[in-house]
Amino acid sequence: MNKEDQIKAINDIINETRTKLKPLSFNLIFWGIFINIMSIIHYSFPSFIQQTYYSAGIYWIFLPMIGMIYMTRWNIKKYKEIGYSTTLGRAIKIIWGVFGFGWLMITAFSLYKGINPVPDILFLLGLVIVMTGMIIKFKPLTIGGMVIFIFIFNLNQNPDQNFLIVNMIGITLGLLIPGILLNRMKTDE
Repeated sequence: MNKEDQIKAINDIINETRTKLKPLSFNLIFWGIFINIMSIIHYSFPSFIQQTYYSAGIYWIFLPMIGMIYMTRWNIKKYKEIGYSTTLGRAIKIIWGVFGFGWLMITAFSLYKGINPVPDILFLLGLVIVMTGMIIKFKPLTIGGMVIFIFIFNLNQNPDQNFLIVNMIGITLGLLIPGILLNRMKTDE
């Protein structure tokens, strides 16, 4: 097997893995819609969400925890349907598992310190999206993660911005749109 055949074989395996991950684009779409709806509700009804010092923190922890439980069950079901896991698929699961753990730590620390967790969470999300996009060689996902970095930079430069609007735009461009594009990706099946 010459060098070109080896490179072609590796690219074929990556493309096959990307196709196998295509059903999991539901994760990106789900979280894009879920977080945007939460942001819209918080933006539209701030006095309801922020009734007490801890109510906004509870809102932003409790509902995503329910979403995590749902998505974990959905992902387990999908992996059982597929029947196997590739090394790249396993790497993606580990990366997103670490994101979930990091999200919990950032949220808990922010709640304890009384600071806004959005920039830190978006930074972590941007890293995970870029890594995922680069691993599966899907440019819209990689670009989506980089766009989130631009929003983080902008939020750090102008901290008086409404973090809910920044969150909605960043999540839409970083998760929702790449998730839709991944879902609509053409396959040879």
